[in-house]
Amino acid sequence: MASALDTIAHVVLPNLMKLKGASTLVSAMERRETALFEPVWTQTGVEHKAQVIAKEKDCGGAGVWRVGVLSLPTPTEMGEAYMCAFVAKKNDAAVTRYFTLEYDYVLKTKSNKAIIAEKDGSRVTKHGDGPAVTGDFQVDANAFVDAVMNIISPPLIVDPGRNYR
Repeated sequence: MASALDTIAHVVLPNLMKLKGASTLVSAMERRETALFEPVWTQTGVEHKAQVIAKEKDCGGAGVWRVGVLSLPTPTEMGEAYMCAFVAKKNDAAVTRYFTLEYDYVLKTKSNKAIIAEKDGSRVTKHGDGPAVTGDFQVDANAFVDAVMNIISPPLIVDPGRNYR
């Protein structure tokens, strides 16, 4: 059975984004308002004082993106998220994406790590390792935004041994 935190990150918040629109949520985060998210905690019975940041990133050919990151309660089980990101293309509000930075455990090394997952409808794509979580929301959220932007617009890798003609 899914935990309350798992349900919040993977069902409630994506549905909120679908209802309100990612642009609306990011706009609230740009103003540092968390009121839009208060019903999430109230209705699920989870106590949490959310923190938010918002960034605008220019990805060149991929366009300009607005990203809002919301802190979530500290995860205790694998698959629960530390934070989530609502992403909207600046000049096309219909283009949106939703990412989570999730808690994972590596049995081989007996260590914790974070992974990035993206939810699109009922499909979840795991994009691999995310940035290490330090516990400082500002540092972690900025690293998460950078990692998300590398997924949206991967850096160009030039192979010096290849002929590009």
